[in-house]
Amino acid sequence: MQKYKKRLLQLGVILFICINFILVYVDDEGKVDRLASISDWTQTFEANLEEKLYTKGVLLAKEEHNIYFDKNVGSFESFMVEVGSQVNRGDPLFSYKVVQYHQAKAELLEKTNKLEAEVAAIEQAIRKMTAFQIPETNTKSESNFAITEDRLKLEFPQDPIQANLLKEQFLIEKEQEKAEKNVTLASVKRQLNELQSSGDTITVESSYSGVITHVSKQLEDPIVTIASNDLHVEGELSEKERPLVKSNLPVEVEVEETKMNLKGTVSNVSDITKEDAAVQRKSTYPFMVHLQKGSEGIGTEETTTDQAHSVAEAQRKQTDNNEENETSKRQKPQEQAQAVEQLLPGYHVNLAITTKASQQATTLPDQAVHHRVVWKMTDKGRLIKQKVKTGIVEDDRIEITSGIITGEVVATEPESQFRHDATFITPLSWENGFKHTISPKGLSWYEFLITGIVAR
Repeated sequence: MQKYKKRLLQLGVILFICINFILVYVDDEGKVDRLASISDWTQTFEANLEEKLYTKGVLLAKEEHNIYFDKNVGSFESFMVEVGSQVNRGDPLFSYKVVQYHQAKAELLEKTNKLEAEVAAIEQAIRKMTAFQIPETNTKSESNFAITEDRLKLEFPQDPIQANLLKEQFLIEKEQEKAEKNVTLASVKRQLNELQSSGDTITVESSYSGVITHVSKQLEDPIVTIASNDLHVEGELSEKERPLVKSNLPVEVEVEETKMNLKGTVSNVSDITKEDAAVQRKSTYPFMVHLQKGSEGIGTEETTTDQAHSVAEAQRKQTDNNEENETSKRQKPQEQAQAVEQLLPGYHVNLAITTKASQQATTLPDQAVHHRVVWKMTDKGRLIKQKVKTGIVEDDRIEITSGIITGEVVATEPESQFRHDATFITPLSWENGFKHTISPKGLSWYEFLITGIVAR
C-alpha cells in the first residue's frame, strides 16, 4: 500500500512540473509570474571614446627643392657642397663665370631694384596695419583693411578680440615675409659685388635650408637638390582602410628607433593607387601625415574672411583657459618642436589614426550588449529587453547611441535567465546587504553591545 502511495506521489510531482512547464510555455499574455536570477549587472556611464586605425609609415623630407644651371649664361666653375651637406639660406652652392658681363650686371641690378620695391611695399603694409585702429566695442560699421598695390583685402570680424588677434597674425606674417625678402636681397647684392670685383664670377647661393641630397657632377639639371629639414610621414592604406581615412584626422606617431611620441594630422590622402591597378595584386593608396611643431600661421598672402574668423576663434579659445593650462600648452609645442628637429629621414614610425571620436558618450562594457540588445533592470524590479544602436567600439567598451541613457542598470549574466518583462532577483552579498543591515553607515553596533553589557 505504501509503495502504491509512493508511486502516486511521484506521478503527481511529475504531473505538476509538466503542467507548470506547459502553462509557462503557452503563456503569451504574461499571466504567469516568472523570476530571473541575475548574478551580475552594470551601469551605463559617460566616456570619451575613439576608434583608431593602426598602420605604419616612414619619415621623409616634406619638400625637395631643385636648383638649375643655365649653361647659356656662363661656364660652370666648381661646386661648394656635396651630398649630405647641411645648408642654410644664403650658403654658397656653386660658382660660374659669366659670358656677358654687362648683361649679367644689368639682370642683377634689376633683381635688386625689384626686391627693394617689394620690401618697401611690405613695410608700408606693416605701417598701415599698425596704425589701423580697431574699435573697442562691437559696431555695425564695416571694418576692413585694404592694400590696392598688393591686391590684398582683409575684413575684420565685429568682435574686437578676434579683430585684434587677426591684426597681430597679419603683422607676424608680414614680418616673416619681409625677413625672407631681405635674405634674398642680401644674396643678390653679394652676387653683384662679387661680379663687379672679380669681373666674371658669380656664386649661386641657396634660397632654402636643408640637406643636399643630389649633386650632378655631369652638370645635368637639376644640378643640385636640397631636401628641406621639415619632415612628414608617408604611408600606404589598403582598399579596406582607404574609405576610413580623410584629411585633418588626428594621428599619434611613435618613432620606432627612438620610441618618441609625436602628434600630427592627415594632410593628404590619394584617390589614386600607388601602382597601376591590376587584378593580380591588391591596391594601395598613399597618404601623408603632417607633424605638428607648435603654432603655425595661415601661410598665404590673401586671407579670406572665413579663414580670418577660424584663426581668430581658435586663438580666442586658447585665451579663455586658465593660466596653468596656457603654460602647459606653450611647453608641449616647444618640446615637440625640439623632438622633431632631432629626427632623420628614413626613420620608420607606427601610426594610430583616430577615424572616429565621441565625447561624453553613453558607454557599456561589451559583455553587457548582446547582439545590439541590452537587458535593462528597471526600478520596478522588471527585466526589459531593449534594442539599442551602437557606435564606436574601443577595446572592451561600446558606445550606445540610442535605446538607453547614462545611469541605467543592465544585466550582464547569466544569459539563460534573460526573459522579457520578468521579475528579477539578485543575490544578497555582505557588502551590499548584510553589512549595511547589521552595521548601518555611521553606527557601530559593537559599541551598543558593550554599553548594554556594562549597564547590566
